[in-house]
Amino acid sequence: MKNNETLEVIYTTKNNATQHMADGGRYNVSMAFYKSDQLSKPTQNFPCYVDLNQTLFAEVTLHSTDPNL
Repeated sequence: MKNNETLEVIYTTKNNATQHMADGGRYNVSMAFYKSDQLSKPTQNFPCYVDLNQTLFAEVTLHSTDPNL
């Protein structure tokens, strides 16, 4: 995963008009992966391999002082 990433969001409004917004910014995030929905023991081995159709749970935390994020 790149440290600096560009994200585009496309969504459809209630009146089916497609809107396209592009924006940029720098965000400090941390990610942890779990093999259980209990989120009690994060995976420590990387790369993390899972079987086909096996569920992998992810916890993403945004570290920011901006209350609007």
